[in-house]
Amino acid sequence: MDRVWTQETPIGAITVVVGDRGIRAISFAGQDPDEAVGAVPEREAEIAGRLDDWFAGRTHELDVDLDLTAVVGFRRTVLETLRREVGWGETVTYGELAELAGSPGAARAVGTVMASNPIPFVIPCHRVVAAGGRIGGYGGTTTPTSDSPCNKRTLLAREGVRVRG
Repeated sequence: MDRVWTQETPIGAITVVVGDRGIRAISFAGQDPDEAVGAVPEREAEIAGRLDDWFAGRTHELDVDLDLTAVVGFRRTVLETLRREVGWGETVTYGELAELAGSPGAARAVGTVMASNPIPFVIPCHRVVAAGGRIGGYGGTTTPTSDSPCNKRTLLAREGVRVRG
């Protein structure tokens, strides 16, 4: 049975959905993840603690199991490539990520994958920037605590990365 809880972070409240295989979804305040339907409200202490440690800067890696069974094909390849290839304090452009994932020229498609990332910041889509180093977009709502470019800028800044507007 899936478990779901809300957790406070420096970028606002997030909702975390965990299944037997790992994290299935993370969403920002104001978003209702489809994966939460039917989930039991229960905080997974180990995962919640790792998220707290990451946000507090006590660790640079989020070593947690993920459940990407609902993500297939190109989307899965791109997300797995991003998580494996782009580490703490690094950025990659949409075009570079497309090439790393074996699909040169698919920058727009990579942008679509980033926009639908079911597990943001754990699969570090905030590290994907537009050509020329511009910040690009990021998921979240438009509330002051989870404004999309603000979230992305905050997450990058905590990794020591500065980006242009």
